[in-house]
Amino acid sequence: MSLTGRRILVTGCGGGIGQAVSKLLLERGANLILSDLELHGAAAANACKARYLSLDVTQEHAWRSAAATIRDDYGALDGLVNVAGAILLQPLVETSLADYRRIQSVNHESVFLSLRYCTTLLAASTLEHGAAVVNFSSIYGLGGQPGFSAYCAAKGAVRLLTKAAALEFAANGQRIRVNSVHPGPIDTPLARAPIEQLVKQGKVASIESGMNRIASGYPGGRIGQPDDVAGVVAFLLSDDSRFLNGVEIPVDNGFTARAQ
Repeated sequence: MSLTGRRILVTGCGGGIGQAVSKLLLERGANLILSDLELHGAAAANACKARYLSLDVTQEHAWRSAAATIRDDYGALDGLVNVAGAILLQPLVETSLADYRRIQSVNHESVFLSLRYCTTLLAASTLEHGAAVVNFSSIYGLGGQPGFSAYCAAKGAVRLLTKAAALEFAANGQRIRVNSVHPGPIDTPLARAPIEQLVKQGKVASIESGMNRIASGYPGGRIGQPDDVAGVVAFLLSDDSRFLNGVEIPVDNGFTARAQ
């Protein structure tokens, strides 16, 4: 699954999954363009010796500027990975419209903006099998979860936006595959944040007990790690997945395989 020389943009490179994805793509030979909003994103890019773009994925002007920079410096994109995301644990009736819109903006609208402004760059790829996009959804984009209404709505939207974009690009004769990955809970700071919130509320004894409870829900009995997801992303960007388009891949060790 070589990615040698492929120009790939990764958003959210400073997060746990973003760092793991970036590291593996670098090992596979990709020419990485990494982006994030936080300062640790630049540190992650520096560790990978990769180009870094400060990018607020919720802002249209930021995407317009990033696309122009990539066009001027790289000419095209061979891959795009939309990792950037945010999570909210809040009962639906206690969720403000502002918070709901924030979760949609970071998780869902950012993917729309990436496709809106990077399609021309992706279509310019000269790879034999065309360019590839990997959008991050979640198992909560496949089914509901109490307390995560805003997050479920956003990730569910990513799932269907992925399918619609894949079909539209194909109908337009553009060689751009678009697929989505749907991780279960992964051991990252983002996933631990809701547990920390429950600990403060006295609903969970400790972060570790909360993580162990999540792990016990997996068929394999362990919580996922960022590297478990990174390999799937690398596969979807490679020619080995050249006939996969508009598909959703749960990365959850069978969590969603149970009968409903």
